[in-house]
Amino acid sequence: MEKWFIKNIKSNGVDFKDFGINKYIYKILVNRNIDTVEKIGKFLNPNLENLNTPILLPDMIKASNFIINAIKENKKIRIVGDYDVDGVMSTYILVKGLKRIGANVDFEIPHRVIDGYGINKRIIEDSIVDGVELIITCDNGIAAYEEIEYANENNVDVIVTDHHEVPMGIDREEIIPNARAVIDPKLSNSKYPFREICGGVVAFKLINYLYSIQGIEDSELFEEFLPFAAIATICDVMPLVDENRIIIKEGLELINRTKNKGLKAIISESDLLGAEITSYHIGFVIGPTINSAGRLESAKDALNLFFEEDENKAIEIAKYLRGLNAKRQNMTDEGYIKVIDTIESNNLVNKFPILILKEDSIDESILGIIAGRVKEKYNRPTIVLTKSGDFLKGSGRSIENYDMFEKVSESKNYLERFGGHAMACGLSLKEENFKDFVIDVNRKSKLTRDDLLRRIYIDSSIEFKDVKIDLAYSLEKLKPFGNANPQPLFGTLNLNIVKFNVFGKNKNVIKLVLSDGFENRQALLFEKLEDFVEKISKSYEKEEIDNMLRGLKSNIFLDIVYTPEINSFRGNESLELKINSYRVSGVKL
Repeated sequence: MEKWFIKNIKSNGVDFKDFGINKYIYKILVNRNIDTVEKIGKFLNPNLENLNTPILLPDMIKASNFIINAIKENKKIRIVGDYDVDGVMSTYILVKGLKRIGANVDFEIPHRVIDGYGINKRIIEDSIVDGVELIITCDNGIAAYEEIEYANENNVDVIVTDHHEVPMGIDREEIIPNARAVIDPKLSNSKYPFREICGGVVAFKLINYLYSIQGIEDSELFEEFLPFAAIATICDVMPLVDENRIIIKEGLELINRTKNKGLKAIISESDLLGAEITSYHIGFVIGPTINSAGRLESAKDALNLFFEEDENKAIEIAKYLRGLNAKRQNMTDEGYIKVIDTIESNNLVNKFPILILKEDSIDESILGIIAGRVKEKYNRPTIVLTKSGDFLKGSGRSIENYDMFEKVSESKNYLERFGGHAMACGLSLKEENFKDFVIDVNRKSKLTRDDLLRRIYIDSSIEFKDVKIDLAYSLEKLKPFGNANPQPLFGTLNLNIVKFNVFGKNKNVIKLVLSDGFENRQALLFEKLEDFVEKISKSYEKEEIDNMLRGLKSNIFLDIVYTPEINSFRGNESLELKINSYRVSGVKL
């Protein structure tokens, strides 16, 4: 079940015609809190000149001076990153950028299963043995207070570059690691105007400032590193507004003409050679391929791809990563099927508002992916656990109406480790505490039936006469879409199915011609035919449905939520409505 909401945010009287846009585009912008002349101008015209200066980041000057002195003294520097895409991109940017200005630098990335997240004692001890005198973290380190104290005790200097929230003490004071410098936009003393940048962008900003004081042109900086900052931003699901929008827009253009042999190889091996690479390709094809190394083997394999200068070796590594990704997909599918079977066979959806499942055969590296897929299917907060050493280890994904960090924290007495935020968490517990934990979390959830309805937010209701190809063209100005800038959705009521066709090997592509009685529009719905028929058969007789399936005019009426898109086929462009959701007509929007 789902509930539709029309966004109804009041504008502040800006004349949208000054920007050459129509009332619908203006309403979409206002819905995203882009509601002033300055904000609208910057959003519609993203420009590298509008990137924020790195100097405003905390400790930027202090960190840069320390790094420059370390380079002059030929100190050995080690970058310590993370095993996800943001961590890999951050590490690449820092290593490549520091080498450009003469640094003696290498890198280390923790192993997901062996080390866990972030810098640790083992990495520091290895650095001591290797004669490392300066460690620079990226996409981690802000919470590594004890680890950095250990480094200090052993005469290893540390500079932290991170973007995560700063840990707080009982008295709500920030617990900041005692590093030589701490660069994090989320520090309370930060004057940086946009806090929501990823680790890759923080690393990019550090190299940006180092290049500027070394007299290296911005054009070289952007060409070399902006694509990787863009990949990190998309894959870390950062809000695609403000500075991030500029980085994505410009970064995608550079990705499409990249000279980096590793990036070209992964594009080629993903069957995207010749295609225009979009944020979708980064988020759902290239990103997961990079991530697969850190999930199943070592993230260093992915990182080495982007350093590779031999084209044949780059192709070889890219093939290996694509193979890992295929393996990860198979493992995910198998685990997901087992979890769904447990839910269905035990009728858990009707018993518990929070789905908490244990499946020992699932590899811990894919728990979060499976939890996310289950959450999407049932629109329930979901935690999936597996056996890991002496404990159960789990990952959770949540819905809008359930702050997973806050609420699961109320059951922390059952847990050994716990961390996360409103929409996701990670945890471990003793197996004997599992049943009590499930009962306690559900008892304290306070979720209502209404809370568990899937929510769809519609930018505007619209009449079919206004749904023209010009509207679809105008929506192109708002790309790329993603977090904080979702694909715009329109809603139209009481549309008659006048033509119906089914395509696809699995009969899961439905093409419709819909009419409001005056205008006809082509629409596309990605759903299995049997599921579509099952839904509408609750409201219409078999005879009506049979007429529709035979392609005859029917008396079946739908309300739809959709995005107008441009369908290009053999050089011809036409308007097509991509249906996001639908229901049988009769319920007021």
